[in-house]
Amino acid sequence: MAASEIDALRAELVAVRHEFDDLRLYLPDAFVEGDLASGRVTFMNRVACQVFGHTAEQALALHGSELFADGEFERARLEMNAMLERGYKEGGGAVYSRSGRQDLREFRMRRRDGSSFPAETQSSIVCDVAGRARGVRTLVRDITARKELEAKLEEMSVRDPLTGCYTRRYLERRRGELEQPAAHWVCLLFDLTDFKSINDTYGHDEGDRVLQAFARFLSRHHRSEDILVRLGGDEFALFIRAASDEEGRAISNRVVEAASKDSPAAFSVGTAFRREGEGVSGLLTRADQVLYASKGRSLRSTRRRAGGGAPDEPGPA
Repeated sequence: MAASEIDALRAELVAVRHEFDDLRLYLPDAFVEGDLASGRVTFMNRVACQVFGHTAEQALALHGSELFADGEFERARLEMNAMLERGYKEGGGAVYSRSGRQDLREFRMRRRDGSSFPAETQSSIVCDVAGRARGVRTLVRDITARKELEAKLEEMSVRDPLTGCYTRRYLERRRGELEQPAAHWVCLLFDLTDFKSINDTYGHDEGDRVLQAFARFLSRHHRSEDILVRLGGDEFALFIRAASDEEGRAISNRVVEAASKDSPAAFSVGTAFRREGEGVSGLLTRADQVLYASKGRSLRSTRRRAGGGAPDEPGPA
């Protein structure tokens, strides 16, 4: 081969190398390379340096474990070992065979300042000329915004849009906790008195206002660990965690007694204490039976509008 041809090949190799380095450096995602044997970081592109808060020089002094939040590196290491084992098995044992699968994984990663963030990662193995795995290249995407949106959508899916109370779907999600053998709960079931006449007389907008006001009233009188659910229509359930029947009775009595002061509407209430081994459905059924027996003895507020007048409720008691 002539010297001019060799020079041309060398120039082409330099150009290809430059193009490859430029591609790595300016990828629109965070891109990290590491050595499998030592676990050290060997390269971070510009976006990765911004995401993790390290300079390119600082990155070269990092061990891969320093990029993961507590407990996450061990999980990543186990998944990487499984990936290598699978690749060597597909390659016959002597060489690593890339599967071509899009293996997306989620971890919590750590920034230089110690804060963490959720990330979606996608890794590929770097092999030497003999086909043996020697390194790993990983794309890292900060998915904080996506996780926040998912959490917001999930919260919306278990919240009643009118009152902000939880829905039956949330109750189903908590069923396992509510039905644990040692779980001690009190269920208060509320039903607004003659709510249909409020809708018929004053309209559905006024009915909605009453439901919202009643939900706010209940929210003021229960603890953050309790569960307030709108079961449907004008029926609400409040699940109160209590260490004993006595504590549950004291809390439920406090809520009921508050009705005489600031409930926006008259209501009936049924109370049931969870029995050993009882499910959510059974507890609600017993509370409903007590509520049904109390119909005709509804509780109403004595709160009055400014300047006197009738109690602050649209319908009759």
